[in-house]
Formats: sequence, structure tokens, C-alpha cells
Amino acid sequence: MSTRVLHIKSKQRTNSISLEGLQDFDYVEGETINPNTIIANSHISLYCLDSQNKRAIFVETPLDIELSNASFFHQAQYEYAQRLIAVPYEQLHQLAEKIGDSIEQLVLIYSVGFCGSTLLSKVFHQVDTVLSLSEPIIFSHILGIREPDGISDAELAKILHSCTLLLCKPTPTIRPSYCVLKFRGWSIEIADLMYQLFPNAKIIFLYRNAENAARSFIRATANPAFLTKNTIENKMEVLSRFIPLLKTYADLIDYTNSNAIDIYSLMWLSAMQRYMALYTQGISMCAVRYEDLIRNPQQVVTSIFQYCGLPISDVDKACRVFEQDSKSGLNFSPKNPRKNDINSQEIGEISQKVAKFLTKHPEIKTSDFIVPGTLRFDR
Repeated sequence: MSTRVLHIKSKQRTNSISLEGLQDFDYVEGETINPNTIIANSHISLYCLDSQNKRAIFVETPLDIELSNASFFHQAQYEYAQRLIAVPYEQLHQLAEKIGDSIEQLVLIYSVGFCGSTLLSKVFHQVDTVLSLSEPIIFSHILGIREPDGISDAELAKILHSCTLLLCKPTPTIRPSYCVLKFRGWSIEIADLMYQLFPNAKIIFLYRNAENAARSFIRATANPAFLTKNTIENKMEVLSRFIPLLKTYADLIDYTNSNAIDIYSLMWLSAMQRYMALYTQGISMCAVRYEDLIRNPQQVVTSIFQYCGLPISDVDKACRVFEQDSKSGLNFSPKNPRKNDINSQEIGEISQKVAKFLTKHPEIKTSDFIVPGTLRFDR
């Protein structure tokens, strides 16, 4: 197989439970090209995997678009994609070897989701030498094809390593010495592989009170009702790789709830449980509470920059983000987010549903559970 252009005929992303990916495009296979084109052109970026054909898919975007400005990197790639480039895994690894480990420091942001991680990604983005990417979907694709028994880990680790190096390559306006990757909440499930590959990376875990995070989920999700019983059960084997506790608590899930509170509650609890397991294994992470970040951004960002080795002189500039909308700039949040406030009945419902799972969990018993390794500040 050779590196090949895929010409886009149309874009067809739908609101479904499937991950964003190659299926979002109607395309035709085109001509072969030199794979080194990907290294030479800063406006070509890694998008997703085509695991069925053992290829990585890159997108080419306009020269005047800086994708790292977007609140969601993968959405900006989709919106601005002019053509796709399919690279066989073997050539992907060769490209990664040519790039090598070109950055001074890798920073990884894991989270429970809906807890200010996009905001923190924007904080890093204010530093001139930092390339901060919010939610590249390639890591979700790798998690989706990871076998629970670990049989595929050796091959996936090689793909993961190459993909990470290629994501951190220079962009049209940034030649980074630091690369910050902010993941979707469930990507903490591959944190063990990332740690094996990049043991010197600085790791941040951002989390918040479960009930408040669930409220944020409801406000931000345009149509959570598509997470139906039939949808979940038909995809349980794959979905449980993203939210492991789906299987454990399957009998307790209320699929009639239009806000899908139970699904998000299990997402939150799965991420928290995974953090606890990684911490027990001795993987060092800097845990940060969203509540602390919002209450005292200057102090928290200073501590985070110290941990990452970034200049403290950049803190003031970085903290200007808190004076703006965290979804400003190239705004690619859901097109139809829920605008109305959550009513008192829903608040009570959220509390009850979150508690339903916490009472069953052996360790994480409260919605405001504090994980070990959390930065502590005077309150």
C-alpha cells in the first residue's frame, strides 16, 4: 500500500454514538503521493485511524487556519478539511522516525469530562512556545480498538507512539518546544500505554464534583436522548472500553431518562476509578480540582506551570483566558447546546442518580471525592 490522496465529495457527520472518523466524509480514492509531503507541509495534520485498512488518515486544511485555536481540534479539522491523505501504518512509523522526539516536554491532560479541561487547554495555548491541542480523536480510535485482554497492546503502542509524535509537529504558526494534549474523558483508559511510551511526560488529571459535572454535561449536550437502551446494548462490548463501569452497573441504568444522567455518571465514575488505579500503580500525576481552578486561577495555574516547567512569567498572560468565554475563538462546541438552566426537579434527580452508583462503588462514595495527589490550596 502507498500513501494516497482521498478526494472529499461531501461531509456527512451525524449525531450518532459512533466516533467521528473517516465515515464522516464521502470520498473517492485518488492518486498516490510522497508521504514526506506530510512532514513538509505544516497544514497537514493527523485526524483518525482507518483500522480496517491499517491506515492513518490526515487532513489538509487552508494555510491561514491555525487548528490549535479551536476549542475542539477534531471539529476544526472536519470543518476545514480540503482533502484527506491515507498513510499505511508502515509509512506512518517511518514518518515518525524522521520527525523524532522534537519537543522539549509533552504534557497530557486527562479528565472526567465537562470539568473545565477545554479551558485549561486554552490556558496553555496562550504560551507562545506551546502547541496545545484539545481533543484529537486519534486517541479515542486507539482506545476503541484496544482489546481488553491486552493482546493488541504491542501493536497499538507502536501506533500510539507514532501518532503522538506526528501530532506534535510544527503548525503554520507554531514551532513548539512544548506539546499539550487534552484528551476526552475516557482516554484515561490508555494512560498506562502513554506512560510506558512517554515516562517523562507531565500528566494532569482535572476533575470536579460529580453532580456539578453532570449538570454541565446536560447543558452542553444537545440531544443526550440518543443514548438509548437499544443503542447501548448493541454496542456494549465496544462502549465498555470507553466506560468500563457500563457493564458493572448495566442493571441500574435508567434508559428512560432523557438527559442520560446515568451514562454520564458512569463516565465520571469510570474516569475517577481509572485514576485511582493508575495512582496505585505508581504513575505520578498532578490532580487538579475544577473548583480550585475557578476559585483561584492565578495560584493554580502558577502551580501547574511550575509542575510542567513552564516560565512563571507567562502566568499572567495565560490567566487572561479566565476573563473570556472558555469556548471563544474558533467555537466548535455543539451547534444546538441546551441554553436553559436546569430546574430544581432535575437537580434533585441528578443527586439521586449519582448517589445510586456511588453507594455501590467500593471506594468512591461521594460526589466531591478528593483523589490522592490533588493540589491543595487554602479554601
